[in-house]
Amino acid sequence: MAYTNAVYYMDYVLGSDAARPAQNIVSSTFATPIQITIVGHGLVTGAIVTVAGHLVNTNANGDWKITWVDADNFTLDTSIGNGIGVATGTVTPFGGMSWADAWRSISGGVAGAIATHIAPGDIIRIAKSPDPVGIGNATWTNLSKTITLAAAGLTLPVCMCEAHWTAVNAVDCLASAVDWKEGAKKVKITEDATPGANEVQAYFATGVLDLHTYQKLSFWIKNEVAIADNTRWIIKLYTTADASGVACDEFIIPAIPSTGRWLPLTIAKTGGGNLNAAVASISICNGAGLPTASKYIYLDNIIACTTAGLNLQSLISKNGLPQGGTEGFYGIQSINGVTVLLDNDTNTLANAGRGYSGTTELIATYIRETIKTDMGIASDTAIQQIMDSGSLALGNIQYQGGYDTGLNTQIGETFFDGLNGLGRGIYLLGKSYITLNYLNVHRYTDGYFIRSSSYNNTITTLSNASNNTFAGVNIQQSRNNTIVTLSNANNNGDNGAHFSTDCYNNIIGTFSANSNAVEGVYFLTICKNNIIGILNVNNGTSSGLAFIGDCNNNTIKTLSTSGNGIGIINDKGVNYVYKATIAEAPRVSGATTYADSRIFSQQEGGVVGNNWIYTDGGLINSEANTRPGGLGLEWKLAISSSNRNSYYPLRLSIAKIAVVANKLVTFKAHLTKSHATDIAGYIVCKGGQIAGVPADVVATKANDVNPEQLTITFTPTEAGTVEIMAGAYYVAANGNVLVDTISIVQA
Repeated sequence: MAYTNAVYYMDYVLGSDAARPAQNIVSSTFATPIQITIVGHGLVTGAIVTVAGHLVNTNANGDWKITWVDADNFTLDTSIGNGIGVATGTVTPFGGMSWADAWRSISGGVAGAIATHIAPGDIIRIAKSPDPVGIGNATWTNLSKTITLAAAGLTLPVCMCEAHWTAVNAVDCLASAVDWKEGAKKVKITEDATPGANEVQAYFATGVLDLHTYQKLSFWIKNEVAIADNTRWIIKLYTTADASGVACDEFIIPAIPSTGRWLPLTIAKTGGGNLNAAVASISICNGAGLPTASKYIYLDNIIACTTAGLNLQSLISKNGLPQGGTEGFYGIQSINGVTVLLDNDTNTLANAGRGYSGTTELIATYIRETIKTDMGIASDTAIQQIMDSGSLALGNIQYQGGYDTGLNTQIGETFFDGLNGLGRGIYLLGKSYITLNYLNVHRYTDGYFIRSSSYNNTITTLSNASNNTFAGVNIQQSRNNTIVTLSNANNNGDNGAHFSTDCYNNIIGTFSANSNAVEGVYFLTICKNNIIGILNVNNGTSSGLAFIGDCNNNTIKTLSTSGNGIGIINDKGVNYVYKATIAEAPRVSGATTYADSRIFSQQEGGVVGNNWIYTDGGLINSEANTRPGGLGLEWKLAISSSNRNSYYPLRLSIAKIAVVANKLVTFKAHLTKSHATDIAGYIVCKGGQIAGVPADVVATKANDVNPEQLTITFTPTEAGTVEIMAGAYYVAANGNVLVDTISIVQA
């Protein structure tokens, strides 16, 4: 490509990924740069075009960034003319050159942000989703799913699907307490075996409802088979209690490609306008295109709502800022009058889910509407896949969300919504040097899915990666990726963030992951050297933080956990946390027996000198010296299992000593046992570390409970470094060994 640093525009509402038409060249100049004449070309400075078929001015052929001259002329930046061309060749715009000519999607369709249209150093500006809208005050409660609105009337229940519907043609129209989203039941409507066009399947007498201030219905639906198009199912309202006569309002259910997933729909009345003031029943009907025979749909929580007001597709939050803010936006599980329940993933039932983690208070509350992307068919559907890589030399390809299309400024955020909890919201497959900013993801399988050697990518600000079926962010087999800020990876169906299989050197600056259904952050199998600067993980079912399998040398610089089943699970690896406030009991658990796994927790609780080492069958910590006459800190090696015997002792490195050759080294340390014979303690310089010390040099604590200074001596025959360890092991019962006041002398 003969250009660098193009700027493109993307609008998911008004954009198009269709190919732009070619325009015939009238003439071109023998100049530097080449000037092209096309009457009424419609291009702007910075647009990218392909010139093809120029028979004389052949240097013009190729891809170019252009500069506008006037309505009929533009130049090809950096080009050098080699002839005068008259009426030969064409110019085809890439598209995306302005908000009026915006692309539609990250994946690019036929001719949008496809690999042949983007290059290292390019920037794609993405239109923001609507800003938050206030809905008055509401009471939020820590560790509760329930938000209580201060004012009624934002929505109105039409049918909460707690009672059986009346069958007309349906085989089944029963309410049942199996697989439901609101209250205690949902209704199942099973299409009859011989569907007919426009026939009523079932209805429910609602009682007389005045809906004239509302324009839409919002409800949950779950379908057994895919709904091919918007001609299959219709919901209708009537002024008669038995759904007879002509419907007063109707709502066409759109195509749904997925199956077996609850998803929220919010549908305007056909033809627009307000709903009827005297609705008495609701029905589910066939459309002109017939539903599949003998197959069901589930319905639940059918409410009337306004055009721009609270509905089941809304996200709800304490955050009223167009951009930024610490409070997250949450998917809604149900709305019944002033009671709003928070969801986890879309298949989370009414009697399940983790709720809100934060301050209990009555506070101004907001909703935010999202950009609905294509729905996934399966968990691995690529919804928005990045199509090309940037480079170290030329720069990252940047996807910058949150742009106001009128002001062309980045003053908002972009919220993508998969609705049904399937697919990969933003997907990097073997792509590197990508920057993503202000692009939020809700209700996919994985909000962000980064895998298969996707290296050196940057997520600058990710405010919300929530309500996804598996994880907010899922990184696999990828290295050197950076997330600067991930404010809310909340209420996902499994993990807030998931790292697995050959994940190395990934860095997260600030990360908050609350109320996830299993873990806040999960490291699985060969995940090493990953760093999280500040991590807050609360209210998870299993743990705040988990290291499973061969996960080593991962570091959490500041950690806060509360309300989880366990603070940290550590399986086989050696990992590090600093300044950890861990409110759970147990704080750390899950170590595999005989793996000698370690969680090194330094300055726990933010207290200098409060250091802990968590492992299987024992616990090591530093504490104020308890030996009479002792100074400073001591280390306590506490045995909690008979597995920690003489063959598998609990050991602690207490010194690493630089030595010179052929001089005697004398090492001393005080040891104290909690019981004379139940437990053993010793210090050792392991043999084979350095020439001249071929075998272990050991001093063992006597069988009493008195403090004792132990001494070991050895003479290395080469210069180098040796390690001295203290050990304790089970003899007859659990107990502990204290180690303090070491001294080192080399002659």
